[in-house]
Amino acid sequence: MKQVRFGLLATAVVVTAVAAGWGVGEWRKFKPVPTSAPATADRGPMLYQVYCASCHGPEGHGDGASAMTMNPPPRDFASRPWRFELTPDSIRKVVREGIPGTGMVAFDTGLSEGDLNAVSDHVYRLATSNPSALRARPEDELLLIRAGFTSYGGAKPPPLTLVNAKDRTVALSDYSGQLVLLHFWGTGCTHCIKEIPSLNELEKRHPGRLKVLHICTDVEDPKTAQDALDRAAPGTEALVEANGIGLARYEVQSLPTVWLIATDGTAIGRATGAKQWNGDMIKNILEHWLPRSQ
Repeated sequence: MKQVRFGLLATAVVVTAVAAGWGVGEWRKFKPVPTSAPATADRGPMLYQVYCASCHGPEGHGDGASAMTMNPPPRDFASRPWRFELTPDSIRKVVREGIPGTGMVAFDTGLSEGDLNAVSDHVYRLATSNPSALRARPEDELLLIRAGFTSYGGAKPPPLTLVNAKDRTVALSDYSGQLVLLHFWGTGCTHCIKEIPSLNELEKRHPGRLKVLHICTDVEDPKTAQDALDRAAPGTEALVEANGIGLARYEVQSLPTVWLIATDGTAIGRATGAKQWNGDMIKNILEHWLPRSQ
């Protein structure tokens, strides 16, 4: 009798399980399981507030709570011109890939495709839906952008302690009243070495007004750096960062990297990659920021 009861119970369990499975399958035919959060008109603004507003501000004017600590500062979406064509696709590309050397990180794995589209579309709306808020960039910022620089708008540059091969300490304050160009180079950087003669020539054309400081990034001993520079550009002084943290402070992530420091010691802008130092774009920058001849 017990065996019969057990068999009936087992059969009932199997039938129930099959019926439940069939029921779930039929229900799924009519109500698919969502794979991501549903797209709604409110989702773009919500994602923007979560991921973007702390830097770019609630209305996209670059005035978020974290903006003051960022270098370079976050974009004001109302400013014109942009460095690339202002379209939803171009914004989506920046959100997905980020911008190296800035606080704009990549969200290529952090957002679903639907969320990526939603937040990108909202940024586009912030940038284009209020024509009265559009603001032209000041001329000095445009000069920097055309030459491939990121504007720092007169921010205070990070501390920097430099030492030469004679163990003499060099500070930015030593060149107060001059336009200073910090040239971060490396002994293994071919582009860096090639542009040093052009930078030296540029400095010679503006004596007492422009100072170029060549800061080696891949050796710690200033004498070793000087030996390398003597072979590549005789007569050029090599410097190293004494504390070992200056390179991080100055965001030296690729070589060459250059910073422009104004006559009052504030930061004008930063650029990476080799430049045409005798080109018109650089000439325009120098004419704008060089002190007047004595």
